[in-house]
Amino acid sequence: MNKPKRDAIGKETTIWNRIVRYLVRLVIALPFLILITLISLAIINPPFSLQMARSYISYGNINQEWIDRENLPKDFELAFIAVEDELFCKHWGFGLKSSRDNDGEKPSTLTQKTVRSLFLGDTEWALRRVLETPLALIAEIFWSKRRILELYLNHVKVGTSIFGVASASQTIFGKRVETLTLEEVTLLAVMLENPNNIDPGNAPPEVMITVTWFLDRIEALKIGGFGDCL
Repeated sequence: MNKPKRDAIGKETTIWNRIVRYLVRLVIALPFLILITLISLAIINPPFSLQMARSYISYGNINQEWIDRENLPKDFELAFIAVEDELFCKHWGFGLKSSRDNDGEKPSTLTQKTVRSLFLGDTEWALRRVLETPLALIAEIFWSKRRILELYLNHVKVGTSIFGVASASQTIFGKRVETLTLEEVTLLAVMLENPNNIDPGNAPPEVMITVTWFLDRIEALKIGGFGDCL
């Protein structure tokens, strides 16, 4: 009389055992999948990022255009280093003196911002911080500094559904990114934190003062060798 019940319990136990085995395999395989992905991105241009995928799900529209770093204007990358992460060429993915995160408290390097955009998106802050630092360290091993900047500049989020400096240039300045002047490039870098509230044709005086200051910093970084990795 109890045999059907015992059979049901046995089947349920077997199902749970299978689920546990699959989860264990997934946990074991996940680091290898991440490692393979990071290595492949050293030479393969990713068509999308997790941040882009989440924006598409939320808004149903993505505006992104890839541009190779060789086609960027002179000193374009150095302008972003000056604004975002002056020690980019000196650190290994994280640094206590790097630029501040959006909350204004924690340092965040360009490498951390790149892996955040590609793999973490807008993940809850505490979890994101735990994951992005080791990912940034691994990225620094397998990606060159030039590659990190290229990935960042093509996947940085600008506004709601605009990704990458090429699309940002078209949207904000109405011109191809290849034609931007160094002042416009620096203004673009400054605007990234809040692009919707600054009119590039009529930027507030305080914004232009900031841009002028960073233009001077670009020259100082050149002299100091802070752009030697480019």
